[in-house]
Amino acid sequence: MKQFGVGVVGAGIMGRRMMAALQLHPRFRVAALWDAVPQAARMAQQAQAAAQQAGAVRCAASLDALVNDPEVELVYIASPPAFHLEGVRSATAARRACLCEKPLAHTVADALTLRELVANSGLPFAVHFPLARSEAANQLLALVHGGRLGKVERASLTLRFARWPRAWQQAASGWLAGPEEGGFTREVMSHFVFLAHRLFGPAVVEELQLERAPGETETRLLAQLVHASVRLSIDAAVGGDLADYNRFEVIGQQDRAALTGWSRLEHRGQTSEPGNAMPATLDGLAAMLEGRTDHGLASVHEALAVALCVESMLRDPLHQ
Repeated sequence: MKQFGVGVVGAGIMGRRMMAALQLHPRFRVAALWDAVPQAARMAQQAQAAAQQAGAVRCAASLDALVNDPEVELVYIASPPAFHLEGVRSATAARRACLCEKPLAHTVADALTLRELVANSGLPFAVHFPLARSEAANQLLALVHGGRLGKVERASLTLRFARWPRAWQQAASGWLAGPEEGGFTREVMSHFVFLAHRLFGPAVVEELQLERAPGETETRLLAQLVHASVRLSIDAAVGGDLADYNRFEVIGQQDRAALTGWSRLEHRGQTSEPGNAMPATLDGLAAMLEGRTDHGLASVHEALAVALCVESMLRDPLHQ
């Protein structure tokens, strides 16, 4: 089987995690790495070599050098959201396929520009929403679309964080703790907004209550996402004893099911074991690069719908 060379843009938490996963997958190898902060790239390079997952990854001299490297067939963009547009623009200009971290962008204008850029390029492109290839999430999808819960009456999403950014995100707090790019709505809630769109179709935001101090990210968000036939109630907050708690529940006339802890399916008194969606995500990525349309990854159109929904909540005029 063909092995694809990947150029990684961004040596932060997600970039390092993806590099480790790529090195373990038979269809991929990390060909090059670039970060706007050279020291971050060198540290990630050294960490990969120390873990003996592969030889030292080559650090590119610039973004332009990375996307034009003949060994790079796919560009993975793991930078903060404000850099996504520049990264995708460079990748498409070099005629490279692309996997971009979520959210698609941190503004509606950038998200719309990104969608047009990708659509006009005709290149393989996906956004990294792990729930797209999660076994538990897709089991929930099958239950709902297969009618096994009966007519869905309502759904709910509960998110709790003891602190924001979370402890393991402190190295990225420079942008995660700021309102322009960060906050739990973009970083975490977007995953479940994506899932809701796959389950129920497009949505509009109603009954929004947003709490945030000037110049800071949100600490509380209550909202109703109104889909064609389902209303999703959202209750999200920072503070308290629950650290990184999430529960997405779907209630039908005949039955109910829930996705909890990111990767566990609760249904009829049984809870599945937690799963890791990364291997399946990379399987889907290889399928996309082979030209298959059944790869299951999140499209730019799905990611745009999520970004529009998320940014409509964060642009609440009463809290600007």
